[in-house]
Amino acid sequence: MRQRERWLLIAMGALLGAVGVVSFTRAARLRYDFHHFYRDAAYVWQHGRLNPDFDDPDRTRRRQLPFYLPVVALMLAPLTAGGVTPAALAWTLGHLICLAYILMVLADWSAARGSRAPPRAALVLAVLVALPVIYEAARFNQVSFFTLALVLGGVTALERGRPVAGGLWLGLAVVLKLLPAIFAIWLALKRQWTALGTLLVTALVAAVLPCLVVFGPHETAQYHRQWWDYNVQATAARATADSRLRSHFIDHRNQSIAAVVGRLCWSEHPQAVSFQPLKLDERSCRPVAQMVMLALVLALIGLTWRPIPGWRSPQTGDPRRQRFRIEAATYLLAMLVLSPLLRTYYLVWALPALVLLTRFALDERVRAAQRLGQIGLAIWLAGMLAWMSAAARSCGVHLIMSVALGAILLWLARCSSERPATRLGRIP
Repeated sequence: MRQRERWLLIAMGALLGAVGVVSFTRAARLRYDFHHFYRDAAYVWQHGRLNPDFDDPDRTRRRQLPFYLPVVALMLAPLTAGGVTPAALAWTLGHLICLAYILMVLADWSAARGSRAPPRAALVLAVLVALPVIYEAARFNQVSFFTLALVLGGVTALERGRPVAGGLWLGLAVVLKLLPAIFAIWLALKRQWTALGTLLVTALVAAVLPCLVVFGPHETAQYHRQWWDYNVQATAARATADSRLRSHFIDHRNQSIAAVVGRLCWSEHPQAVSFQPLKLDERSCRPVAQMVMLALVLALIGLTWRPIPGWRSPQTGDPRRQRFRIEAATYLLAMLVLSPLLRTYYLVWALPALVLLTRFALDERVRAAQRLGQIGLAIWLAGMLAWMSAAARSCGVHLIMSVALGAILLWLARCSSERPATRLGRIP
């Protein structure tokens, strides 16, 4: 083994060890979001049903996961059989397996045939600039690593010409977090009907069948109706305040489109910013947020509608594979932009985009692409610095950052020449 590869393995091992320590120490003390998953799962394990309480003054007694499909608490229930510590260990182990898989996939993405940059340099630099969000994902013990691993598993299977496996992994990601459903649009645009059908069938079966087996038809219908009602009328979808929701849905910690529009445009918003470009009432904020979201979705569709010929590319440097990965990373950013709750721990989903941007930034063969990659990294670093400013986050700095990174990636996807040039060309 080469010395450079040995140091890379040591560095990645150290990263996994640090993530494991942060994740387990929080989970074992039921800190941050792990306690939400644990409490609802433990209730199902003990009572055989979901917690029916939505309004208890003691928040720890309420249903903790009203925003997740009912099957999530059910599938996590066996983890709680041995108590908190074994559950925390299993949760941490899952994080480490997923992160190791993510790094393995992105190590391949970082390879640039013919580049003068050291091998895996793009991966190392991308991980370094992403350390704050990796730490946040580990600290909050959300399902961010699980979701990213499932999506990358689906993308990798599709890239290798395995549409059924790709649809299966993406369908499981949809059940876990819902936001990966944006990939159904991508599959439809690329005319990958087998993968799309598998995604839809997997999501439907995985979401409903376990509940039918354990809860029965009546309770299954009731729980899904509760999920629908709670989420359709939630503040996160309306850009307003609601007493049922915690403060992080309406203050600077949530940088979703709806939340940002509410803070910027509604003067009576409990977390309204001092500078408001528009003066709107609560009701008017909703269509504004919806129009912004619709415009972004239409722009994404318009820029990615062309099918990619030959999804299974035999060579790593095949331009079709490069475009495929760029679009996959862009749709991961779209998950951030379209989320009704955009918290900093979700920014770990930008890691594939960072790897690609860093690869371009280090590659001197195409100068214009190199500059775009450097601009993308500069935007990311500015967003990380703005993390310390509550005012900047209230105005949606990370939302704007994610949109900008997606725009740069799609610009790079339009490269059309394999030859190194000063003009933007196809990236080999």
